[in-house]
Amino acid sequence: MSTPVPATPAPEASALAARLSDAIDVLTDILVGRIAAADPSYGESGLLTEDQLAHTCRENLASVIGALAGTHPFRPQPARAAGRLKAEQGIPVAALLHAYRVGGRLIWEELTARSDGPGDPRLHDLATHLWELIDLYSDAAVEAYRDAEVLLAHSDAQVQSRLIRTLFDDHSGNPARVLDVLRTLGFPERGAFAVVAIDTEPTAPLPAKLAAVLDSLGIRSVWDAQIDAYIGLLSAAAPAAIDRAAAAISSIVADRVGISTVFWASQAIPAGLTEARLAARSVRTGVTGAVRFGEEPVGHLLIAVPAAGRRAATQILGPVLELPDPERDDLIAALDAWYRCGGSAAAVAETMHCHRNTVRYRLRKIRDLTGRDTTDPRQSAELYLALEAWSLLGTAQQA
Repeated sequence: MSTPVPATPAPEASALAARLSDAIDVLTDILVGRIAAADPSYGESGLLTEDQLAHTCRENLASVIGALAGTHPFRPQPARAAGRLKAEQGIPVAALLHAYRVGGRLIWEELTARSDGPGDPRLHDLATHLWELIDLYSDAAVEAYRDAEVLLAHSDAQVQSRLIRTLFDDHSGNPARVLDVLRTLGFPERGAFAVVAIDTEPTAPLPAKLAAVLDSLGIRSVWDAQIDAYIGLLSAAAPAAIDRAAAAISSIVADRVGISTVFWASQAIPAGLTEARLAARSVRTGVTGAVRFGEEPVGHLLIAVPAAGRRAATQILGPVLELPDPERDDLIAALDAWYRCGGSAAAVAETMHCHRNTVRYRLRKIRDLTGRDTTDPRQSAELYLALEAWSLLGTAQQA
């Protein structure tokens, strides 16, 4: 943003302002005292030191007086430096603006004291230019303050993001590290923990209300955007809250979600991450909802050893999968419904809106093609395993 260049006072007025140049050090001491006395922000420990305040005051006084005296052009750099410094040190922007008003009044007092009295025409000229300069310096300082705030917020977010990511690293060789990170992030060292994996595109944003909804359930959460998923750590006083989290996340997130078992020590976070990822990938593609680790043991097993799962799908269902797509899909849908309906042909027929004889025909065709009958427990188990493997992983040829 470009800063307007103020006009220069008349030579007589500039000469009056030039008398202040020799008193910069004295004026700096006065200004520091007035600012510190008027605003408690400058006296708070850990904010701005007295030396920093004195240096800032001197630079800005010298710049304003120099511009009034015509000894150098308008330079907003001291104001911008003051704005950045006060943002970095946590001084409120209101205190920043108040300091410029106090400085403007001090310069005006000194100009008045060195003039020929209230009727001195030089004062009228300098008043306009002085307060224009104070406005310009204040604007430049606030602009730099806001820019610094944005950079600081971005930096803080990056620091927090790095801290969160370290939670999910294996700290078996240095368990104190994860405890330090938990404390920094405001987590308890012990309690009911769980890890969540949301299987989504890396560009998909995390629902904005997710953390707030979990917080309303008494659950603290932090999230890390990884290349293939959002990973979250949940913390609550009791496991019942984690149970409620599963339903809450399912109602908000339109992706596959996996939640680890509850654990009580932070050292188990990496194992929880493994469980959450396995649970999320145990949800069939296109199906939404949260799966707790342990709810889909067959799916977990297949995801853990995908090569063996794909090979099983190819060996067991291969003849069915080689059919033209419409016929293949009808047979696969019938087999899937058979297991979901507990082996009831009538329930499958109702679900698929077809006749029971159609269901029986499709199951017989599967038997003829695969050599496995759904009425035989062992052969049925193999068909179910192959069906789950194909649904979750595809086949060996597709890998």
